[in-house]
Amino acid sequence: MYFVTEFEFVQVTVAIILGLGITELLRNIGEQIRRRSKIQLYSLQVAASCALVFVILRYLWLFWSNLDVSWTLPLFLLTVCPAIALALSAQVIRVDCDSDTPPKEQYFENSTATYLFWAAAPLSQLVFDAASGYRFTEPDVARLFVIGFLTSLGFIKTPTYHWIVLSGLFISLILGMSRAQFTLTAQGG
Repeated sequence: MYFVTEFEFVQVTVAIILGLGITELLRNIGEQIRRRSKIQLYSLQVAASCALVFVILRYLWLFWSNLDVSWTLPLFLLTVCPAIALALSAQVIRVDCDSDTPPKEQYFENSTATYLFWAAAPLSQLVFDAASGYRFTEPDVARLFVIGFLTSLGFIKTPTYHWIVLSGLFISLILGMSRAQFTLTAQGG
């Protein structure tokens, strides 16, 4: 008989929550494409949605680094927080295709909630790392900058600023992947 490990239990929970976020993002982009004769795509909203999909997938992939964590309820809750924040961000960033409000206006109306939820993910990851006993390192300092830039996107409502910051964040994610583990390690046992 096989029993689910603590890690598998937590991973499945996180994967379900993140999967709901990705499903919402992809469904909304698909709906916008399908209704393109009635609603004009706003490229910044689509780019932000695609970046969010990438962030969600990256979070799920990097979750494997938690394989050896001794799980407790508080650590479980701290682990689920970034997933919930990213899924909420995915829900808020969507365009309401039935609204008379243009997608550009919807994007900036929802940008405060979208980017504050998004910034809550790396913030709660910092708290998780601290609670797990990890030392504060250079990547954590970089994470503080990411939190600051995501928060600024919620309050600075100019397209040029959004393009610059989103591009910079996306490039930093790509560069950060050069240090990420690209292969999954099978659990011993």
